Amino acid sequence: MWIPVLVTTLYVGWVLWQRHITQSAVPRKAVETDPLAKYGGQVEIVQFYSGNGAIVHGGKTQLCYGAVNAKEVRLDPPVEKVWPSLSRCFDVTPAKTTHYTLTAEGADHKPVTASLDITVQR
Repeated sequence: MWIPVLVTTLYVGWVLWQRHITQSAVPRKAVETDPLAKYGGQVEIVQFYSGNGAIVHGGKTQLCYGAVNAKEVRLDPPVEKVWPSLSRCFDVTPAKTTHYTLTAEGADHKPVTASLDITVQR
């Protein structure tokens, strides 16, 4: 009776040891300390879009933006307070077709812009 228990115990121990050895042999991926390093410190608008390109009169949509390495962000026409963010959305309800421009500036004060239109259908 003790022989099957011994064989089972040895087999389970061997399987667990092999898993340990296999996991130890896998090279670890280097962790990037700064995920924004790929932008090299330059300001970049990584996203600027609306939930809908066209809405009905009185309707609303979301306006979303994201900028890296920005110290200041401005929206023209101003409809909501904006600030540097990798990803932020807010509701807008334009009364007529509107052209929005997002401007981001870094420490060097060189502006980067992106634009989009939201069409209001009557």
